[in-house]
Amino acid sequence: MRLIASTILAAVLGLSAVTGAQAQDKPSHLRIGTSLTQMPWGFFDENQKPTGVDVALCGAIAEKIGATSEFISLDFKGLIPALQADRFDMVCAAMYITPEREQAIKMVPYIQATQTVVTKQATQIEGVDGLCGHSVSVLQGSGSLKVLQEASAKCEAASKPAVVIQAFDTQPVAIRALENDSVEAFIATDSLISYYMTKNEGLKKIATGISPNLLGIGFQANNDDLAKLVSDAIASMQADGSYNAVLKTWGIESAALGSKPN
Repeated sequence: MRLIASTILAAVLGLSAVTGAQAQDKPSHLRIGTSLTQMPWGFFDENQKPTGVDVALCGAIAEKIGATSEFISLDFKGLIPALQADRFDMVCAAMYITPEREQAIKMVPYIQATQTVVTKQATQIEGVDGLCGHSVSVLQGSGSLKVLQEASAKCEAASKPAVVIQAFDTQPVAIRALENDSVEAFIATDSLISYYMTKNEGLKKIATGISPNLLGIGFQANNDDLAKLVSDAIASMQADGSYNAVLKTWGIESAALGSKPN
């Protein structure tokens, strides 16, 4: 009887330990790295509180998982090194999924995007091919920078002047360069530019639908569990309509996963 009782007690304790371990697998608090200098993705409102697409969407993802969220802002180019240094649990910052990034971190798709080039109305530049020899501002370390570099290489291959690329640490500074006529064009995701143009007259899109790609939420390379939780949360939000509701709030429904790219 003592042996049976001991066996039952051990089994109960073992089950409790497993249940406790499973409970600990689901985080109660998520540190989310972002860059709060990118309208409409992430920025500070008039009360200096984080807001934007990424704040709303990744905050809702954390809530779906059952966790609170804390947004930590850095320059875009510093987000992946900080994630690798364990300053965040994940990165949510309109970050393109690229082979290079997937070698460094794990990424889960959450939005799709294309690139758009914008100029002032009076500018005569037309299309990406027309950027040869002209100055263009862009966010340092972004997918837009890669698009510009590829366009510049094509210019040189065709014996034309290279694109004069001016990369900045934040989107507002990159946009201001165009406003101040320090550059002739600016490139970013179409969602960002469309949002920006609703608040700024005198600009026009000269190229759009460039380089369709997915934006991803980033995790440390070995953090499969959290990546799975977030992926499942996104699927659940798509099913219950809360995912599209967030995008609609910011006027970027066309950026939803599975929708037709702009």
